[in-house]
Amino acid sequence: MLDLQVPLLAAKALLLLLLFAFIYAVVRRGVGDLRAVPDDEVFVPGVENKPPPRRRAQERPAFGQNGREKDSVLVVEDSEVLAPETRFPVAGGVMVIGRSSSSDIVLKNDDYASGEHARLTRHAGLMYVEDAQSTNGTYVNGRKAVGATPLKSGDRVKVGSTTFRYSE
Repeated sequence: MLDLQVPLLAAKALLLLLLFAFIYAVVRRGVGDLRAVPDDEVFVPGVENKPPPRRRAQERPAFGQNGREKDSVLVVEDSEVLAPETRFPVAGGVMVIGRSSSSDIVLKNDDYASGEHARLTRHAGLMYVEDAQSTNGTYVNGRKAVGATPLKSGDRVKVGSTTFRYSE
């Protein structure tokens, strides 16, 4: 009888430790999600709240080899929240992708996207994507984006559960 009590006690302790680890992970994720919601969003029932437009960096447009302005777009390839082949024109300045209603591309109800998940910026004629310290990261062609990652036409950008194709 004594031989069985020690393993049972160890199993109970291990189960209790796993339960505490699970609760810690859930609470930590919940707090992170709450911090991702901008403070300036105030919910008023029955009223659609549109935030004021964010100031964009003033930058010259990028020009292609023929001297015309580049027409850059993000095209939805795969998404749980956006229709496939939806096109988002990418202008100069800063463009934000995320779950927040103040984002330029809103991924509402995407459980894998942060409030402000990623930023697109154009600098010296090149488009860059940068993760905005999101929980799940931003991926370019299947690799996690670290810092400002340059994009070229045809690159796949994954934000949350949505995959975009960048095209110039």
